[in-house]
Amino acid sequence: MKLRINNNSIRLRLTQTEVEKIAKEEAVHQTLQLGEKEVLRYSLVPEKDVDCIGANIKDNEILVKVPAPMSTKWATTDEVSLRHVQKESTNHESIILIEKDFQCLHKRPDEDERDNFPNPHSMEDYQKC
Repeated sequence: MKLRINNNSIRLRLTQTEVEKIAKEEAVHQTLQLGEKEVLRYSLVPEKDVDCIGANIKDNEILVKVPAPMSTKWATTDEVSLRHVQKESTNHESIILIEKDFQCLHKRPDEDERDNFPNPHSMEDYQKC
């Protein structure tokens, strides 16, 4: 699972294996180890008792919760992303985006994309038609 943060938005991109876990209502976790003691954990958790997508930060963990029925539908269909605007107050909002991670059209030598979803815009897919 990749984490991208930009201004007041957070985006999680999941591989095929991670999406399969979400379809089974299992959580997906990743950690970023910075030095000996600094660890940032980020998680996507399907929850039966939440009504909408939400995120918070506590104890060095970014926790994104998504309603289990919504995450299961997303994981088991061709739906690419889930988006939610989380309003903290009248003056502050954050965008939460959860996406299936597609293979890049231009290969990067240091990135393993074998578990990413096939890119629908790749030339290989066009040649299969």
